[in-house]
Amino acid sequence: MKLPELSLFCGLAFLAGLAPADAAPNDLPALFGTRVAPAARFPAPVATGDFDGDGMPDQAYLVTVKAGSATAKLAPDVTVNDKAFGAEPLGEHAADLALAIVPGSGKGKTLFTDYRGEDSTGFFTSPMWEEAKPPLSLAKRGSKAFAEFKRQKKAIRNDVLVVGTEAGIDMAIYWTGKGYALFEPDEEP
Repeated sequence: MKLPELSLFCGLAFLAGLAPADAAPNDLPALFGTRVAPAARFPAPVATGDFDGDGMPDQAYLVTVKAGSATAKLAPDVTVNDKAFGAEPLGEHAADLALAIVPGSGKGKTLFTDYRGEDSTGFFTSPMWEEAKPPLSLAKRGSKAFAEFKRQKKAIRNDVLVVGTEAGIDMAIYWTGKGYALFEPDEEP
């Protein structure tokens, strides 16, 4: 392909929601499709760790998701996990705030959404998500926080993304070997 044809092809692939193979790690629309953009207050990754255990650093971002349309699509390799924090499928709905995980390989991205229905508020709409620092942190494998999660959930093997809650009981997003899951510890008396 000649350079003008290649530019046209990449531009059309981008508009179609297809991620180019050489997308930069922080080019979220190129990685996730045209529906996804960095959240205005959090343009950089909010956490970096080896969540999937492949030895490469994975990144977690806070993003916004546009409503689906002919020009706003998700990339084909994006998995939408709409059950961890939500109750209904995201479908073509928009999300003011969502969590996106980009693996070090750039392939097989995950989007956590919190859609609960037309007239309902979601997990990411609580006041703690309006703070300057979002309630997300990293528990590296071998750390005290990691050991505490692992003690309660044996399936945890790699770095976890710690998600704070209004109740003060931290949850963990961890890699199951096939995808990401949310671990909600029991409330200790």
